[in-house]
Amino acid sequence: MRYLFYKIGELLKKIRAPLLATASWGAFFISIASIIFVVYSIGFEQEEIIKTHLYDLYKLALIFFFFLNILRVTAGLISEDGFAKKGWFTLFFLAVSIFIAFDITIFGQSVNLTFFYNYRFVIAVLLYVSIMEISGALVKILSKSVHPNLIFVVSFLSIITIGTALLMFPNSTYNGIAFTDALFTATSATCVTGLVSVPFSETFTMSGQLIVLFLIQTGGLGVITITTFFAVFFTQGFTVNSEYVIKDIISGNRSSKLRSLVTRIITVTFIMELSGAVLIYIYTSPHLQMEEWEKIYFSVFHSISAFCNAGFSTMPQNLADPTLVNIGPLYLIISVLIIFGGIGFPIFSNILRITGNRLLQAYTYIRYGKFTRFVREWDMNSIIVLRTTAIMIVTGMTYLLLFEWNGILSQFSGEDKIIQAFFNSVTPRTAGFNSIDTSALKAATLYMVLIFMWIGGAPQSTAGGIKVTTFALMIRNAAQLVRGSDRVEFHGREISALSVTRAFATVVFSLLTIIAAQIILVKTNPDIEPLKLFFEAVSAIGTVGLSMGVTEELLPAGKIVITVLMFAGRVGVVTLLSAFIRSQTQNRYRYPGADILIN
Repeated sequence: MRYLFYKIGELLKKIRAPLLATASWGAFFISIASIIFVVYSIGFEQEEIIKTHLYDLYKLALIFFFFLNILRVTAGLISEDGFAKKGWFTLFFLAVSIFIAFDITIFGQSVNLTFFYNYRFVIAVLLYVSIMEISGALVKILSKSVHPNLIFVVSFLSIITIGTALLMFPNSTYNGIAFTDALFTATSATCVTGLVSVPFSETFTMSGQLIVLFLIQTGGLGVITITTFFAVFFTQGFTVNSEYVIKDIISGNRSSKLRSLVTRIITVTFIMELSGAVLIYIYTSPHLQMEEWEKIYFSVFHSISAFCNAGFSTMPQNLADPTLVNIGPLYLIISVLIIFGGIGFPIFSNILRITGNRLLQAYTYIRYGKFTRFVREWDMNSIIVLRTTAIMIVTGMTYLLLFEWNGILSQFSGEDKIIQAFFNSVTPRTAGFNSIDTSALKAATLYMVLIFMWIGGAPQSTAGGIKVTTFALMIRNAAQLVRGSDRVEFHGREISALSVTRAFATVVFSLLTIIAAQIILVKTNPDIEPLKLFFEAVSAIGTVGLSMGVTEELLPAGKIVITVLMFAGRVGVVTLLSAFIRSQTQNRYRYPGADILIN
């Protein structure tokens, strides 16, 4: 008998791999099919008979998912690898969904929740399960020997492609949209830029605007971050390689735990966006002539757009709309959201940790009379980012007050002038909201805005540009060379030669890309002033979204150039090139050194 049980156990272990393979591939293909049908039902108007057939297909897909997860749970029980626990949760969730979808009666009580409007409920469940399955497939891809930069680039290309298709559906626009404009808008939203080649509120329906909002949130957080969140909590475990790859893409820190890292990113993002939405609603709702749900939508949309540094607005004139210009707190809230989104999660996490340490110090001192010291609280990236960001904001604000007090700021009162100067020193660095007519700025101010757009925000953030760390390093390097030093030192630390080299390469490739784009833009759009085209190019590669009013005037070729610039600016020119260029194997030998004459 013992031998029989042993043989049965061995047989079950042999069939475990085929069970898992069948479940995984089956779930993956059903997920793709489900998303295609759901997208069709959302993007196109259907007759009632077609909706009925689609609803039957959705219910059938739920049943397939249910049985495929039974296979997974069975395989998990066979191997006792812990996956059974996650499988049971999904299995129970699907079972409840099936009872609701089919209106099954248990013990004389119907489980049908009519307030869910079953059709929409089943669509929501299918989307959730499908995204969960695709996330698991992505994690398996990450476990292979794939360059992290290539994964990063392809993830953005994929979401832009999907977004372009969604925006071209009839239900997304009032009167249709050209492919070039759909691609432009999808890229602008995913790359959190904010440039629009068509009037936003007049072109896109509520469905279209929600698609843009989804692209903004996905592009701001990062496709990898969102899919990893689902994969961490609802699918199988990670290989060591895939975990390292994901950490490199998300934060560049391999020492942190992936589950806690992703959880913190999602939690912080949700809290910041929710807080921003509540504050925006409180200060704007008395001034907006809208329905209550429209006020809530306005608040949520602008909070997400601000924190993701996107710069999209549902108002016809962006934040320069006459109904908003006198609401000072709105611009302060938007500015704070932009700053926090633009400094990046690693820096924000460092701030939260130090804040917690300070609270602990205060508690231990009050409670026990002891003062606790924490060693090396601020890391080097945080010091450089926060200092450079503060200097740029103060400099920009002072610059605007000096040069535009009687210029573009003359339309505001004394207090509002200061608020607008602060807001317009924050937004050119990456956000792209505008409360003034950019084309009316004085030449001196325009050059300052161009420099700010080119620099951008912090690494590992929603911001674009060459990044403040790159700019700070280049300035520091130049200062050290003038002093006769051959090393770059900052705050008691020596910056590695590799970091300085990367900063130099980033600046060079960024400038070369802008120059090449400017030449093409001038050639393809001869009727537009070169300065305005140059401003547009810098705004695009910096993923800023400010414009001198020529975006809608661009010819299709010009829009394609700006689209490429927005994409390159979001993923990084160096990252984009290294993703497709094969890495060179490091030689074990070195050539003799040589000095080159510079001046």
